[in-house]
Amino acid sequence: MSEVDNLYFSRFDQVKGQTFDYIVIGGGAYGTSFSHRVLQQNPEARILVLEKGNYLIPDHVQNIPPAYIKLNTSTGTRPWNYYGSPGLNFMPQIPYVGGRALFWNAWTPQPDDSEMPGWPQAAIERLNGQWYSTGEYMGRRYSLELPGNRNQPLNQLMRERLFSQLANISGAKPQPGPSALDSAMATGQGVAPEDWAKFSPISVLVNDVQQYPESLQVVVNAEVQKLVADGDRISEIITVDGTLNVGQARVILACNTLEAGFILSKSFPQDPLIGKNLCGHIRSWLAARIPASSVPALTGQLQAVAYYLPGIDKTTQRLMHTHISVVHNPQPKQSYDLLYRILPDASTPQAVATYQDPDYVVIMLHSMGEFLGERSADSWNYVSTSAKGESEVHIELQATDSTFWEGMDRTTYDVMAAIAGDAPLEYQHNNPDGTFSWERTPPDNIRNQGLVHEAGTLWMGDDPATSITAVNGQMHRYQNVYGLGSMLFPRPGSWNPTLTGVAQAFALADEFCGPQQEHGK
Repeated sequence: MSEVDNLYFSRFDQVKGQTFDYIVIGGGAYGTSFSHRVLQQNPEARILVLEKGNYLIPDHVQNIPPAYIKLNTSTGTRPWNYYGSPGLNFMPQIPYVGGRALFWNAWTPQPDDSEMPGWPQAAIERLNGQWYSTGEYMGRRYSLELPGNRNQPLNQLMRERLFSQLANISGAKPQPGPSALDSAMATGQGVAPEDWAKFSPISVLVNDVQQYPESLQVVVNAEVQKLVADGDRISEIITVDGTLNVGQARVILACNTLEAGFILSKSFPQDPLIGKNLCGHIRSWLAARIPASSVPALTGQLQAVAYYLPGIDKTTQRLMHTHISVVHNPQPKQSYDLLYRILPDASTPQAVATYQDPDYVVIMLHSMGEFLGERSADSWNYVSTSAKGESEVHIELQATDSTFWEGMDRTTYDVMAAIAGDAPLEYQHNNPDGTFSWERTPPDNIRNQGLVHEAGTLWMGDDPATSITAVNGQMHRYQNVYGLGSMLFPRPGSWNPTLTGVAQAFALADEFCGPQQEHGK
């Protein structure tokens, strides 16, 4: 363990003989949020968090200086063998405290019932009482505006332009008004309206460790390998450092969706449903620029705006959405740090470099939509564990997936045309050496081969014969095991799952500890 690990976290040998009320597997957004909510309501609850990684950074990577941006592309790992459609694979896991939420873009859309097909109605209703408190906890807001980014002129122009063209965008869902297109972003707990910082769970976890030293312990480098059952309860957790007796604790699977599938498929290979129904999001990226002289709403200062457009492909009935960023950066050197901090999509140095020419307005589109498995033992998409104990991911895109992807690409180009208006477009072309160029012709391919937002490996349902977990995430077969997040989703929808997963974590904590009697306590 490093000095930082020793300062805030515990060692395996320190917790091995202790008893706990909850053993949480995973120290990312969902595990941290569950622990935080439990301790708010019952400060004496005994919680152990087992995190497979160690400490990397103290906050979201965009909340610290831009010098650290390369961490986003150098810290991931894919601890599995991939089989299936060539060229595709899930984006890497982040094996550190905080997980992928150290690098996420902070989009926090709240889905409605129409965007959750296949979900048990009780599971949807369970979240209705959590949206406000979850949004407040994550610092959810609807504008990128702050000092240095007084974006009202550009925002008014582009938002109304997009809204007026919705009928010409294939797959776009009708919206009640221009303001419905405003993106919701998670800016963290206690961030002042005139400031900006993306939500990151690691600061919540470290604060809670210090506030509740007798109740919360976090063990890092504690990779869970297997659960052991005694009847209908989990009795032991086997980690790389040894075995923990569960006792009367509830076990909370708050790790990555793939990881949960690996752990349970290794633990219970006789269960034909565990790890099946693997689903998630395919993606298309398109960036272009238009001359600044063609946009009448520009000022002499940075203006960055973001919108979120939900949609559905009518041919396949698959759900999708498009993240939209529009930026004019007339003072690149002076605005570099601020732009890096607020950009929704700033995963690489090249992404930030896209916005450095003051003579252009840059439009960045990121479309995502569903690819599906099947909620049965015969699913063509699934995770499993080989006879050698190796983790495996199996993905076979079907004809319907390909048809849908074509429709999503059309939608992406339609959105670009709507935003650009009559201005001439130059499209960004990415080169093999990591550089990019601007050309009048569109790229040959806008599809990204990195699959995201994996879901479904422990899907919810009312019938134990056709699902793995109940609406509260409790496994049908093992009464003291619960899942959180998109591992429970019967179908992924198209939205970023983080807000929903945190709402599930709050709902489960409330179920165990009772609802908060007074707001904020």
